[in-house]
Amino acid sequence: MKLSVIIPVYNGADFIEKSYNSIINQQLADFEILYVDNNSKDDSVEKIESLIQTDARVKLLIQTKQGAAPARNKGIEKAQGDYMYVFDVDDEIYPGALNKMIAVLDTHEQIEAVFGKMVKSNKGISETEKPMDETHEVLFKEKPYWGLYWFSSLRHVVGPPAFLYRRTVFDKIGVYNEEIKNNEDTALDIKLGMTCNLACLDSYVYLYFKHSESTIEQTKRKIPRAFMVWPRLVKEHLPFYLSQETPKRFQELLFSQLFQSMGRQLVFTKGYGARKRLKSKLYQEVHAIRIPFVIRFFLSIFVILPLESLRKVYGYYIVPFTVKQLLK
Repeated sequence: MKLSVIIPVYNGADFIEKSYNSIINQQLADFEILYVDNNSKDDSVEKIESLIQTDARVKLLIQTKQGAAPARNKGIEKAQGDYMYVFDVDDEIYPGALNKMIAVLDTHEQIEAVFGKMVKSNKGISETEKPMDETHEVLFKEKPYWGLYWFSSLRHVVGPPAFLYRRTVFDKIGVYNEEIKNNEDTALDIKLGMTCNLACLDSYVYLYFKHSESTIEQTKRKIPRAFMVWPRLVKEHLPFYLSQETPKRFQELLFSQLFQSMGRQLVFTKGYGARKRLKSKLYQEVHAIRIPFVIRFFLSIFVILPLESLRKVYGYYIVPFTVKQLLK
C-alpha cells in the first residue's frame, strides 16, 4: 500500500465527514484512512463506522490511553502504507497537496520526509484567503539544518499535517513521546530534523483550524509557556543530547532554553514554599548535567525574590554569557 492517513479523534464527530472528504478530494490512488478514537464521548465512533459501511479503505482503531501521542502512535503501529500522513480531524488539506509531497518522495530516494507550509485560521479553506507566497519549489538541506532551525524558534514549526513521512522514519527515530502531554509533535519534528534528510516543499499543504474548544487552545490559556515547554526539553531533547553526539549549536539552544525555563517557572510560581519545592524538582529532572554556580545562584534568588525585572536581567545577560562559557 502506498499511503496511510492517520487521524486521531477525540470528540470530533462534527469534523468526521469533512476530514474524510478532505482526504478523498486529494484523488489518491492507493491509500487507507485510519481513524483512531481516543475515548470520545460524542458519536464520533458511530460516524466513522458509517463511513466504513460505504468505503472499505476506512478503518477504525481504538486507543484508550488518553492523548494525541498515544493515538498517533496506535495509527503508526497499525498502518500498512509505505508513506505515513498524520492528520488532525478538524483541519483541512489544500487540493493536490498530498500528491505533490508523494511525488517528492517518489523521485528523491534519499529524502526521508517532506514538509510544506500551513495556514492558521478560525475559518475553513473556502473562507480563508491563501497567501500568495508559494513558489512550489523543493528545497533540500542536509541534516541537522531543519532540526536546529525549528529548535531555535518555534515560530518556524509547522504541525504534523504539513509532513509526509516514509514509514522507515519511525523505525529510525521512534514514535511520538507519550511522556509529553503538549508539544509532542514539536519534539518529534526537532528530532526528525536533527536525524533525517528532509525536503521542504514551498507550497501550502494544510489549514490549521483554530477554535477555542480545542485541547491545544484550552491548554495554552491555562498553562504559562515556560511550564509547557519544560517536559519537551527534559524528556526529549536532553535525552537526545545525552545519548549521542550533537553539534555545538544544539547544545547552546538546549542549555539556554533549560536555564531560561527554570528561571521563568520559579518567577511565575506563587508562594515561597512552592518555589522551593519546584527548584528541587527542576534540579532533579536535570541531574544528568552540571548547572553552573551562577545559574544556581540566580535560581536561589528567584525562590526568595520572584521579580520579573531580575528575571529579564538573568534571561538577557546571565544565561547567554554562562552558556557561552559552559560550552567553551
